[in-house]
Amino acid sequence: MPAPEPDPAARPRPRQILAAAAIGVAAALLILRWTAPDDAATFPGDRAGVTPPPLPPRPEPTPIAPLPTRLSEALDLMAEGRLREAQRLMLDFSHGPDADALPPEHRETMTAMLARLANDRVLAAAVELEGGFEDADLSRLRLTLGSLTREQMIALRRDPQAARRVDDARRLAAEVDAIEARLGSDRLAALRLAQDFRRRHPRFATSLAFERRAALAIDETAGRLIAANRLDEARALLLELKVLRGDQASESPRVEAKLAAIDEVFQRRNDLEATVREIEVLGWERPHEALDLLARMERTPENRERFAQLESTLTMLMEDLDGTGPEVEVLVQGRPEATQGVYERDEDVVARVRASDDYEVMTVRFFWRWFDQDGSGEVVEMPLRPATAPASTESTNTADAGPGRVELEARITVAEHQGRNLQFWAEAVDRGGRTARSAEHELAPERRGLLRRLGLRRD
Repeated sequence: MPAPEPDPAARPRPRQILAAAAIGVAAALLILRWTAPDDAATFPGDRAGVTPPPLPPRPEPTPIAPLPTRLSEALDLMAEGRLREAQRLMLDFSHGPDADALPPEHRETMTAMLARLANDRVLAAAVELEGGFEDADLSRLRLTLGSLTREQMIALRRDPQAARRVDDARRLAAEVDAIEARLGSDRLAALRLAQDFRRRHPRFATSLAFERRAALAIDETAGRLIAANRLDEARALLLELKVLRGDQASESPRVEAKLAAIDEVFQRRNDLEATVREIEVLGWERPHEALDLLARMERTPENRERFAQLESTLTMLMEDLDGTGPEVEVLVQGRPEATQGVYERDEDVVARVRASDDYEVMTVRFFWRWFDQDGSGEVVEMPLRPATAPASTESTNTADAGPGRVELEARITVAEHQGRNLQFWAEAVDRGGRTARSAEHELAPERRGLLRRLGLRRD
């Protein structure tokens, strides 16, 4: 029957064997040390009575020099998160004479600190913010703020100076956004904000040129209002711009030119309105004269509607005052009722023409011609002249003469009528253009007997 195999766990392991051997060697050494004679440890010289030389003293370790104060301060600033201050301190120290005297271990520390600061993203953001303010570059500030993660922003805010710059950059961007928004709507408000912005941030204001942009936008708006004939609004806008910007602004000549043009239009309007009022007053008494004045005035797009209204009013006044046509009559020898009569062959024929109208007689014309059994002559218009005296006791007194009553006379000389039969009449036209014609009169030369023709008989 085979013997049972030993348990693997009960087998000695190599580590156990090595440990047992080590313990055995140590124990043997101790036994040898304890059993050795006392003089085995003495030097040969001791046996001869010679004192061995003393051992040299153990060298003391060279103490490490402390870190320079500025490097230590820089390390403290880095621990506090004030990386930008630490970097300035380190750069200033590294370029100074003290850096050359550093021991190697401190130089390594300085180099490591500079490398750490040069590659820090938070520090780079702080440097960009500082540069953005130094260069008055708003785009640079916006880009830096937008590139930071939340953790980087928290780390950046540990530096008090960087935290202030972050807040200043955000406020600056908000103010700029507010001005930009106003430039598209309320340009005067944008200009006021821009002027306040310039007082607080003069260097940024120079690069952004908000005031000039707002002024140009106001100037363009005023031009559009002028084109739309909204002159009051344009003038108010330009005057406000002039007050805000002053006479030294670059757009001042354009503003002054626009204001002058608007004032000229206003002056023309005032002159026109004064003339219109005069025409209206005249129209209540003499509408035809008012219409004549109105007809001579130049029509423009600005006054065309106003003139049309006034002309309509004056026309209605004319119709009210001149409701009927004129009346005209011809008197010969003081007999207006006689349409036929006789005249002396050897005397001029004087015809008196009376015309009247409820408003005004404009023109009176007198026509005549001769006729006999062989035919008639051509119609001749005889010029009229003011009557020298009433034609009869029934005639209107000259004191009653006026635009509505006229009395004129025409003279047909002997050379013209030559003792032939005559026919004549008159026409009158009133202010409204109505025409009236008198009855036609006929005159025949008086027939005389022989004695009368010889002058031997008188009536």
